[in-house]
This record gives sequence, structure tokens and C-alpha cells, in this order.
Amino acid sequence: MIRVLAALLTLLVAVLVGACGGGGDKGEGLRGAEACTPPPAPVADPAFPTPFPAIDDVTWTASNAAGPSRVVNGYTSDALDDLYKEMKGKFASGGYSITKSEKDPHDAEVNFSSAQNTGQVRLGEECQGRRSVTITVRPK
Repeated sequence: MIRVLAALLTLLVAVLVGACGGGGDKGEGLRGAEACTPPPAPVADPAFPTPFPAIDDVTWTASNAAGPSRVVNGYTSDALDDLYKEMKGKFASGGYSITKSEKDPHDAEVNFSSAQNTGQVRLGEECQGRRSVTITVRPK
């Protein structure tokens, strides 16, 4: 009986420590403080569907099919706030609409939809002076 109580007490302490000590800000944003490694080589054509908003100041580094979806990765030196506002502006016009958007201190997402596609733009602090941009586009 004492062993069972000890085991339950240990489990309870572990749950409480995890709930209190693993706060969402712990370690968050530290990637943005790290020095950058050399970026991957750019790709010539990210193969976005046509029509697709023109996205300036992003160097595209990979474009891969993931089932029917296309996932395109890149980076930029633009500030996260500016990049987020730009993506919201790009996908709020030209046949696209924003279905959801969210910005946190160190990352952001913009979900979009058009008559042909749905998708998401994910932005994040990659390292000092560089933000990652990942766009996933799915056909409807």
C-alpha cells in the first residue's frame, strides 16, 4: 500500500512540475538569438500554382510535392512583424482570402484560400537576422 501511495505521489509531483515548470516561453525565441549558419542554395522556380501572389524579398530554397500539396521553403532578412503584415496583405486580395491568421512573438501563420487552392504561410525566427518562410499549398 505504501508503494502504491509513493508511486501516485511521485506521478502527481511529476505532473505538477511539468505543468508549472514547462511554461510556453521557456526557450521560445532562442533560435532568433543564435548565429546563422550558411543558408541553403536557392532554387530557380518554387513551382507555385498559377495564379499566386508575388512574394518579394524571400529566397526560395526548396520546393517539394507532399502528396497533392506543394511545400516551399525559403528565408528572408525582413523583420517578422513586417513579413507577417506583407503576407496578410498579399493573401487578402487577388482572388485569395485569409481564413485564419495568428502572430506570436517569434512565429506567425497565415492560412489562405482561393477558388483553386488552400494553404498556409508559416513564418519563424530561424537565427539572428533571418526568418524562415514555409508555404504549403493544397488543391481544393
